[in-house]
Amino acid sequence: MKRKNSDLFVYIAFGFLVAFITYTYVIKQLANGYSDYSGHAYIYLPYFFSADTFLEGFKAAPYCLWHLMTLIFYKVLKIALDPAAAYTSCIFAVFSYGVTCFMLEKISERAGTRLSAVRTALLSTGFYIVQPLYFYWVGRGERFLGVYSPNPFHNPTLMCARGFSLLVFCLIVDIWGAQGSSDSKGIFFQTEKGLKKYYIILAVVLFFSAMAKPTFAECFIPAVGVVMLVRLFIAISKKNGKVYFKHLLFTFLCAVPTLVYIFLQFAVYFIFSGSYGADDSSLIITKFGEVWGVYSDNIPLSILLGMAFPIYMVLADTKFFLKDNQGKLALTTYAIGFLQAMFLAESGGKIYHADFIWPMMSGMLLMHAASLMRLVYLENTVTGKRGKIVIAGGWVMFIAHVLCGVLFLRA
Repeated sequence: MKRKNSDLFVYIAFGFLVAFITYTYVIKQLANGYSDYSGHAYIYLPYFFSADTFLEGFKAAPYCLWHLMTLIFYKVLKIALDPAAAYTSCIFAVFSYGVTCFMLEKISERAGTRLSAVRTALLSTGFYIVQPLYFYWVGRGERFLGVYSPNPFHNPTLMCARGFSLLVFCLIVDIWGAQGSSDSKGIFFQTEKGLKKYYIILAVVLFFSAMAKPTFAECFIPAVGVVMLVRLFIAISKKNGKVYFKHLLFTFLCAVPTLVYIFLQFAVYFIFSGSYGADDSSLIITKFGEVWGVYSDNIPLSILLGMAFPIYMVLADTKFFLKDNQGKLALTTYAIGFLQAMFLAESGGKIYHADFIWPMMSGMLLMHAASLMRLVYLENTVTGKRGKIVIAGGWVMFIAHVLCGVLFLRA
């Protein structure tokens, strides 16, 4: 379907709103000496200012896409550091907003009726600010209240990876569709015309996600591997193993550059002690929920508050999350991230930094994205009073998360 000129105006207008929200938030965070933004902008970034200390900067922050972009604004364009950092975050925020608009347009087209530009932009903006459900009588009033978010606004690097993560998700969904059937028409991309181009795009975008922050790839690549290995065994049982193994091999090759980069980052952290406080640090397996339990008095409640909308959608449409490529990929990614959060940590002084909860938050993002797309699809395809009631309940849950995001940004 062809866009109207007015549609483009709507998308741009909401894009400016996303940029404004991001800019004002980042500037406030930079004024807080204990924020993640202050750490990245005032401690890590200066290492990148000269060739003599650039290597030290890479050791401190090997996931340096946000830092390098800020460096361009600061050193090349001569913009003051605070607005330079804010402009960088705005660029990646608007990029992720644009990817979400693209996803919602394509999924609504698949359902038969493209969403209006206003509704697409409004939902994409709402999705950008989604936060866990917050009730003031729950938790201890700390930064996360032990409840984690699909949109951790306070962290520049994971928010930098957000748009790339969503794009990689779309690519794999369509690649899997084409691998499963040559007659399959892509939801987001024209994969029915051939996969070679999309394998290359996947490799590039996945690598950029790891340059922004490796934690998405740390849960997503294993999730893709688990699903494809299961499908390989099924294909072998059906005497079609050779063909599917070729698909698995090509998909794995797309991940190789990213895996090499992640192993390099781990080497910097755990061998060369690049991460601050990592002199006595190593990767360890903890008791179930040991690290998360420090920040949450009730982990199941924390999960419920952070994942209320996706949990509702899983209960409402379980088959989608078990059978469909979108639902299965999102659910498997979240499951892998959840296991990392519950069992992995850095030893020594960094054990309670909870660095292995980041992958779970990437899984949360995909679960919220898959749930929103499924809700849009069902709204256009489901008939009957019961189905409409279920869809209305889904919108109530989504809007509740968005309203909590508004309250979070106001606070």
